[in-house]
Amino acid sequence: MMTYAQLMTLVNGYAESKTLLVANELGVFTAIGAGWRRAEEVAAGCRANREGVRLLLNALVGLGLLTLRRGRYGNTPLGRQYLDGHSPTAITNLLWLLNHHWSDWTGLAATVKTGRRGWAALTTTAAFRRRFALAMHERSHVLAPLTVAAMRPPRNARRFLDIAGGPGSYAIALAERYPRLAGMVVDQHVSTARAVIRRRNLQRRLTLRRGDLFSVDLGSGYDAAVAANILHDFDDQENRLLLGRIRAALRPGGKLFVVEFFLDKTLTQPAEAAVFSLIMYTFTASGRAYAWSEVEGWLRTSGFGRFRRRRITAGIGLLEATAV
Repeated sequence: MMTYAQLMTLVNGYAESKTLLVANELGVFTAIGAGWRRAEEVAAGCRANREGVRLLLNALVGLGLLTLRRGRYGNTPLGRQYLDGHSPTAITNLLWLLNHHWSDWTGLAATVKTGRRGWAALTTTAAFRRRFALAMHERSHVLAPLTVAAMRPPRNARRFLDIAGGPGSYAIALAERYPRLAGMVVDQHVSTARAVIRRRNLQRRLTLRRGDLFSVDLGSGYDAAVAANILHDFDDQENRLLLGRIRAALRPGGKLFVVEFFLDKTLTQPAEAAVFSLIMYTFTASGRAYAWSEVEGWLRTSGFGRFRRRRITAGIGLLEATAV
């Protein structure tokens, strides 16, 4: 049972979250960098009001996101690794996306009353798609290697398909873990994936195909396929169609790895996945989070069997299925 103190922590959690998201939006952590800066220096670097920046910096110190020494502010080791935009493992675009979702959350009451609003026009622009892809790549800094480590590709596998591969994070993790694997990344937008793959010097083993997931030629004869964080964008009928297309692209005995915010059969747990389902309701035209059993049902009717479930984090799971 939740206590009153826990209830108040939950109620006030938005304030601490917004403090971090605004600091990222202003570029506070990047302005501080690896050194120590006075409040007025940070304010100048962020082109912001001195008083407001000082209060923001003090709040960040209180939250453990900055340190204060002799009137100067510095990044913590965590901040240098993930919040300073100069770091190769920065998650500044991911925090930008979460701040973008703030408007979705603030309009949630109206959306629950009136129904889905569907995809916002902004989400179709090239600028949004680029930052969204970068955000997904940053989200995968830790998640992709953990997930790929739990995958069991077929013995002697050589070719895989990454459907809706976005920035190519899972394809890269697979290629780096299995040097004999070559992959095809399919997505509506591939420019970010192309740049990321080139930076990892994997362009000879990872190829790209741009097109609509429901109509583009996926190829055939793959030993494995990855569908990471895509089913939650669509409804039941669309997902059955998509999984059927993936099955047709796999050889018999090939494996599909589905990465998702999987729910239990009550659709209430884990809480992270249930809350994620809400943002999909506000953000997409038809998506939500699904139960393991729901996805397994679609897979059975699409020609898959031999399911294996694996929890990667508290909210995210890996479902393995074999083409039979």
